[in-house]
Amino acid sequence: MTTPAPEQSAALKTASATPIATPSKTFLAATARPIVFIVMGVSGCGKSTIADALAERLGYHRLEGDALHPPANIEKMSHGIPLTDEDRWPWLEKIATQIRTWVAAGEPGVITCSALKRAYRDVLSGGSHAVCFLYLKGTKEEILPRLSHRTGHFMPTSLLDSQFATLQEPTQDEMMVELHVMATCEDICDAFVETLNHLPA
Repeated sequence: MTTPAPEQSAALKTASATPIATPSKTFLAATARPIVFIVMGVSGCGKSTIADALAERLGYHRLEGDALHPPANIEKMSHGIPLTDEDRWPWLEKIATQIRTWVAAGEPGVITCSALKRAYRDVLSGGSHAVCFLYLKGTKEEILPRLSHRTGHFMPTSLLDSQFATLQEPTQDEMMVELHVMATCEDICDAFVETLNHLPA
């Protein structure tokens, strides 16, 4: 019986044969597990749900990145006004500070952040492979219905187009695992944990 390669076994599949968890080459080449995980993607993709489930399963710290937005950013987004880079930098720096604190202390954590651009992700990770992005990938058609039915959040559906326009998907040279947005939360967590187990503790 042939043992599957890490790339094959890590890319767990849904019933439709779509991979649930697909690690980047950089992730597969890592010599140690990352300890901070940033659940990223456009609004409505399920970042908070997945982050909550993973943090509970793994016993990690948990932080909602949106909670660090200044009031001015929330006001703009609630009125359907896209944020500019100038708006985002102070917010990203706050998140990066928390990430650096966790990494320095060796404390594992899960945090949510859209992290739509490569430049944003570079600030958040600081180039450290101790930080890994979990990219919830989906199409606008898959994500829009979720955003339309969400309540109690400041991001209107009208901003989804601008989020997709801004999005620069993570690439193979980033510490990243791509997660299929249409899989169930339980399946996503199972697939990610199995993928993480390929790396030495």
